[in-house]
Amino acid sequence: MRALRMPPHDPLFKSLFRIFFAGLLRLVAPDLAGRLDLAAAAFLDKELISAAPRDHRVVDLLAKIPLRSGGGRFLLIHVEIENRSRHGMGKRLRDYHRSIQARHEDPVLSIVVYLTGGKAGVCEEILDGDLAAPGLTSFRYLSFGLSRCPAAEYLASPEPLAWALAALMNRGDWSRAELKRRCLTRISEARLGYRERWELANCVETYLELTPEEAEEFSLRATPQAWRAHTMLFKLSWADKMLGQAVQTTLLSILEERFGVVPEDVRARIERIYSLDRLNQLARRAVTAKTLKSLRLGG
Repeated sequence: MRALRMPPHDPLFKSLFRIFFAGLLRLVAPDLAGRLDLAAAAFLDKELISAAPRDHRVVDLLAKIPLRSGGGRFLLIHVEIENRSRHGMGKRLRDYHRSIQARHEDPVLSIVVYLTGGKAGVCEEILDGDLAAPGLTSFRYLSFGLSRCPAAEYLASPEPLAWALAALMNRGDWSRAELKRRCLTRISEARLGYRERWELANCVETYLELTPEEAEEFSLRATPQAWRAHTMLFKLSWADKMLGQAVQTTLLSILEERFGVVPEDVRARIERIYSLDRLNQLARRAVTAKTLKSLRLGG
């Protein structure tokens, strides 16, 4: 099978949702989550190949969770992470569903998380719902559209995952700097382990990357708690720093080859980016970017 290229958002959200999988289910299907032994969730080995022969994608996350009622019963939870809502997602989920059911007897719940677009919040979707009739089976799944959800509502949630996802939501009257401050303050004040706090803060930093003007507003208004969450991302290990520097060098080389000498202010902004996800995203974008400005580095 050919090597697969993951979209830039995939590694971040796969890691985030693995750690906060119970929280994701409580946000998307709270009644069902209460019937599951979430602490015993087991992620099935890697991903399953879609049954559709022309589709070389693999499922993003697949977990097997026992029911609290016991009796050896399990539920499979399949989660897809999509950068944006697009036509044909229901058919693709149905292909995945068939592939999973061909290997497992347990029932499957399919969930798609849309970072942008889609219906606001959690909705039940029905494929070919217009053909509903007695005895006719329809494929059902849940969609979770983030971008149209009110960030304030999710910041008020007791679920830590919601505070990170709020960074992708409708900020209402808040500025981007204010939303970032509120997200990071919420994350820093909670009782979380270092890894959990880092994953949440990394999501906020990645999707609320500020321009110099917005960063100045953030620095003026940020609480001490928000600053702690902000700076913790830059306490990287030596290996992480070396890898980040290598990606920075690669990105700068691509830009020099395509656009000539890289301006010092652009070089400086790139050298201040420590998120590997962000650097890899920029490197991929640089290959086809028409101008330096189109990279949206800020400033």
